[in-house]
Amino acid sequence: MNESLYHLGEKLIKSMTNKGASDVIALPTNVERFMIRFSNSKITVVQSWSSTSIDLLSTFGRRRIITSFGDLSEEAISRGVERAVTEASQMPEQGDVTPPKGGRFADRLESEEMDLERLRDTVSASINAALKEGAERVAGVMTATTARQGILSTTGAEGYDERSGYDLNVRAFGGGSYGQGLSCALRIASLEPERAGSEAGRIVSLSRNTVPWGAGKYDVCLSPIIGANLVERLGRAFSAFSVETGMSCLANRLGERTLSGCLSMVDDGADPQKLGSKRFDDEGQPTRYNLLVDEGVISTYLHNSSTARRFNTSTTGNAGWIAPGPWNLVVQSGETSEGDLLEDLGRGILIISNWYTRFQNYGTGDFSTICRDGAFLVENGEIKGAIKGARISDNLLRLFQSIRGIGRRRQWVHWWEVNTPVLLPSMIASDVALTKAQEA
Repeated sequence: MNESLYHLGEKLIKSMTNKGASDVIALPTNVERFMIRFSNSKITVVQSWSSTSIDLLSTFGRRRIITSFGDLSEEAISRGVERAVTEASQMPEQGDVTPPKGGRFADRLESEEMDLERLRDTVSASINAALKEGAERVAGVMTATTARQGILSTTGAEGYDERSGYDLNVRAFGGGSYGQGLSCALRIASLEPERAGSEAGRIVSLSRNTVPWGAGKYDVCLSPIIGANLVERLGRAFSAFSVETGMSCLANRLGERTLSGCLSMVDDGADPQKLGSKRFDDEGQPTRYNLLVDEGVISTYLHNSSTARRFNTSTTGNAGWIAPGPWNLVVQSGETSEGDLLEDLGRGILIISNWYTRFQNYGTGDFSTICRDGAFLVENGEIKGAIKGARISDNLLRLFQSIRGIGRRRQWVHWWEVNTPVLLPSMIASDVALTKAQEA
C-alpha cells in the first residue's frame, strides 16, 4: 500500500509543479474500517469499507491553496488541479508562506490484520458482561480501523505511517435507565470488552434508584468519559490558531499558573504506544512530546510553521496546515484510588459521561454540557441514588482551576464525543454549577 500511496503523491505533486507551483506537500491516505453495530443485545450490522484520498498544500509565489481529492479518476484530478491553479491566482498574497524543510522518516508498519470473528467475539463478551451486571438490553458500536498515510513534498519530506486502532462503545438499558462503557486500544488483544460492558451494566443497576436534587453548585467527580470530553476542549485551546482567532480561553497566559496545581498535562504525538501518535505532522516535521500544563502553569501553545513564525518561536510538530492541534492528550495520574476518590468527594455528584458540549463564548471558556448515562448523588463516599436532568453550566478555566483531587487509574477515551485520544484518571472539581431540566 505504501508504494501505491507514494505513486499517487508523486503524480499529484508533478501535476501541480507543472502548473507553476513552487512547493507542494502531498498527504495520500487510505483508511480501511470494519464496523459492528449491535442492539437489543445482538449484532445487527457488520460493515466494511476502504477509502483513498489525497490532500495537497500548494504554494504559488506568496499564495497558498489547499486541495482535497476524494475522486481519484484522471478526469477528476485534472479538473481539480486546474481549479486549484485558477483559485490560487485569485487569492491575496501573504507574508512568508515558505513551507519548512521536511524530514525523511522510516516507514512505520504497525497495523494488524482484522479478524472479523474475533471482533464478533469481543462484542459478544461486552454484551454478556453488561447483561450479567443487570442490564436488560445492550447496544453499541465497535470499529476496527487501519489508517495508512504517506507524506511527500518538494521540500524533502518523505514518510509512511500505518497503524491499527479499535474503539468499543457500549450502552446498556434497563428500567428507563442508561449506562455507558468503552474501551480503546491499538491491538485487539488490549481491548477490555468485559470491563466496558460491566461498567455500562453497573451504571444501569445503580441508576434504578433516583433521588431528588436541586440546581446549584456541587463538588463533582468527573469520570474519565466526561473528563476526556472536557480535557479535549481544553486541549483545543492550546492551538496557536485558536489563540490568534480569539477562540482560546488560554490566550496571553503562557508561563502563568492558570489551572489547578494538581493538574499536569502533555500532548505526546511521538510515543508509538499512544492511540493518536504519528511519526510526522502535515508539514513533514517530527511529532514530539510537548508539556502543556506543568502543575497548573501553561507551558506552551501548539504550533505549525506558520503560527510559529508569527509567535516568533518554533513549530511543535502539530501541523495542521491551517490549525495546529494535539495528537494525544495525557493527564498525569494522582495517588488516590477510585474508592478513596469518592470518600474525598464527600457530598457531591459523580458524573459518568456527557453529550453535546457547547460554548457560549470560546474566548472566555463559558460552556454547558448535558450529563448523560449516569449521574449520582454521593454522600460520605457512598452513592445514594441517581439524579436526572443535570447539565453543567460553568466556565472551562474555572472548572480546571478548581481540580482538587486526581485518581490513580487512567483510561483511554476515544469516541464520537472525543475525537482526540485522551488518557486520564477521574478528577474532582469544586463548586461546579449544575442546572436542572424543568421536567426532571
